[in-house]
Amino acid sequence: MTEDIMSHEDYLALLAQIDELFEDYDANRDQIDLLAPLLERYEEHSAHFAAFNQSVARLSTTQSLLRVLMDQSSSETKDFLYKLGVSEEIESYFNGQKTLTYEQLSMLCKRFPTLFDHSKQFG
Repeated sequence: MTEDIMSHEDYLALLAQIDELFEDYDANRDQIDLLAPLLERYEEHSAHFAAFNQSVARLSTTQSLLRVLMDQSSSETKDFLYKLGVSEEIESYFNGQKTLTYEQLSMLCKRFPTLFDHSKQFG
């Protein structure tokens, strides 16, 4: 399947196929690289994802990063703030009122090293 996805059922089938391919990523990398853009295009343009895409578009980069880190570390906001050891002003980052500084980003990389392992590929 290398043509555009025409239905949500096709999307789900392709998602399942890619999930299986990830079982042996190294052997299937070329096929995954070929199919993944089909999923991405469908997710960007499908009415099925329109509300989600609109809500994500309203998030700042800082908000997106913090939400991903919370999700990946299975943390609630209060737990996450405690783990970071940052003052209550961190709420302003979650609300999109402030952006993270270089020092704060460095601290996050140190605090969540397994989540940032792949950052080396971006140089």
